[in-house]
Amino acid sequence: MERLHDAAGALEPTFACSPPPGTARVDAVLAAARGAAPRWVVDRLPQGYRGVVAPLDAHAPDGLGAAWAAGLARTTAPVVALLDGRSGVDPRELERLAEPVVRGSADLVLGVRRAGWGPAALCGWPLHRRLADARATRRLRRALSAVGGLRDTAGRPLRPADAARAVAGRRQLLAALPGASPEELLVAAARQGWRVAQVPVRCGPGPLHR
Repeated sequence: MERLHDAAGALEPTFACSPPPGTARVDAVLAAARGAAPRWVVDRLPQGYRGVVAPLDAHAPDGLGAAWAAGLARTTAPVVALLDGRSGVDPRELERLAEPVVRGSADLVLGVRRAGWGPAALCGWPLHRRLADARATRRLRRALSAVGGLRDTAGRPLRPADAARAVAGRRQLLAALPGASPEELLVAAARQGWRVAQVPVRCGPGPLHR
């Protein structure tokens, strides 16, 4: 865990768009290779969302968690969305993802992929990323099984399915955690009894980095 924090501390997130710190409805942490998000990504952020771009080391085992932790440390909005730049999730879907947290009906929301197999879907979510995400989903399930599972906002058992690396949650809760990887977030949610929901999200016109 200490290694993750050391890595996160070395990263320097940048702010990608207005509104200024402290005034955004939601802060969106975008983990992107070389710490640069394409213009089309920033332009597709919902109104009232502020982008915080965090450099992603795709070769580090804890690269995503380190990037999310570094970006999370720079957020100020009460609700934070966390997005993996390799996921291909359309940034416009962040509003759908964060809305249950904004309304106060959930503490953490997990994005669930609903992409299909058309040309646009394969561009945004190619086969090699689908395989990687399937492995990540299996890891999430194993991590949750180890702590007794997770329940949704209605009290039903929640089993991550086609999990995209896109989540939203209350900043106060997320900032208090020792790590920010998807596994760590969901394990913390299970242990601390957070209200958790799954929301379907669509792919965009391409990945967040080329």
